[in-house]
This record gives sequence, structure tokens and C-alpha cells, in this order.
Amino acid sequence: MQLEEAVAATSALTTFITVSATLLAAHWTRRSADRAADATVLAGLDQSQAAVVAAQLQERAGREQSCENARRAAYAEFLSAVDVLVRIVAELADVPSAFRRELLDQKATAVVEARAGVAVLGPSAVLSQAEKVAKQCAELEKLALRRAVLRSAISALEAAWCPRNAERCQDPHHTSAYVAWELLAEWGSLEDEERWEKLDFLEFVLQESHALEAKQVRQLLDVANSVAYWDEMIGGFVRDPLLERFQAVREDFVDVAYGSLDSLVA
Repeated sequence: MQLEEAVAATSALTTFITVSATLLAAHWTRRSADRAADATVLAGLDQSQAAVVAAQLQERAGREQSCENARRAAYAEFLSAVDVLVRIVAELADVPSAFRRELLDQKATAVVEARAGVAVLGPSAVLSQAEKVAKQCAELEKLALRRAVLRSAISALEAAWCPRNAERCQDPHHTSAYVAWELLAEWGSLEDEERWEKLDFLEFVLQESHALEAKQVRQLLDVANSVAYWDEMIGGFVRDPLLERFQAVREDFVDVAYGSLDSLVA
């Protein structure tokens, strides 16, 4: 009887140990599976967050590139507008007087519109430099019509000189053209009293030159009555102060504007 009881107890103990071991193995297996699942979830979250960050960076880079492209386009449009205006101012003397005002207004308006694009997109340093360019363009516009009258007359008088020797020619028309040209060349440096004394003589030699029509003579005399900015209007054989000042501020704008783009890229 005792032997049977001992066998039974041993079997029960063996069964308990086996069940316990099975339950313990199942517990660790479940725990390992839970940890693996948690790791998988965490890895998935990290990947999702990384994907979101990458998408945000890509979107930001796209916006910056788009903004940079828009700035480049605005700067190029502004430069194109001011260059066209300056070219028109330089060539306005060759345009018939009836069309000068309208042509000038069109090109000056284009500069104002293009500057607005720089104002919207450009940094403050670029906008400040654009304002200097626009101010110089306004100065060009203010003087352009009188400058065209003066330079057109100068060209017409030069064309009416004696083809052989302008200083020694005895032809009255050739001589008058040369004398009128000389007067206009020195007009800005004369004292007010001298100009008043010579105004009638200027009109006489202009008419005698037969180089200008009566309307052109009247327009030129109107310009001669106001000598402000005479040197800028008449220009020179080698230098043109008015256009030189424009070129200087234009170059400064290019340096600042495209330098700012380079810094954004960097």
C-alpha cells in the first residue's frame, strides 16, 4: 500500500512539474512575442515619423526652390524693364517727336510694374537697391524728352556742317550750323546774363542753318531756356554722365539681388 501511494505521489509531482514547465514556457513565449510586437510597432512608428520628417523637408525644399525661382524671375523682369527704358531714352532722339511721349510712358510704366514684383518677393536689401535703380529711372524719364530734343538738334546740326572743313567753310548755312552747335555745346556753362544775350543769336543761327524745322527750333529754344541738368542731357563725346549713374546703380542691384539668392542656396 505504501508503495502504491509513493508511486501515485511521484506521478502527481511529475505531472505538476511538467504542467508548470509548459505554462512557464508558454508565458515566456507570449512575453517574447509581445516584446517583438512592441519592437515592431516602435520600429513602424520611427519609420513613419522619419517619413513625415522627410516629406516635410522635401516640401520645404520645394517651397524654397519655388520661391527662389520666383525671385529670379522677378529680378530678371525688373532688369529687363529698366534696360529697355534706358535703351529707349538713349534712342529717343531718333524717334519722331510725336511718338516720344507715349513710348516713354509705356517703358516707364513697365519699370514701375516690375519693381512691384521685386517689392513682393525680394528681401529688404534687394528692395532698397531696386528703389535706387527705380529712382535713377525716374531721373532718366524726367530728362528724356528734353534730352531727345537737344540731342536730335545736335545730330542735325552736325549733319549740316561743311563736309570738307567746318571751321573754314564760307557757306552761310554750313557756318550757321557749326556756330549753333558750338553755342549749344557751351550753353550749360554760360552765365545767365550771357545766355539771355545770346538767345536771339542762337535762334538766328538755328534758323539760318536750315538743319531744323521751325517746330524743332521752337522746341530747342524752350529747352535752352532751362539749363538745369544740361550736361546730363547733352551727354558727351566719350562719357554720358546720366547713363553712367544708371549703370552704376544697376550693377549694385545685380550684386545684391543675385548674391542674396546664392546665400539662400548655401
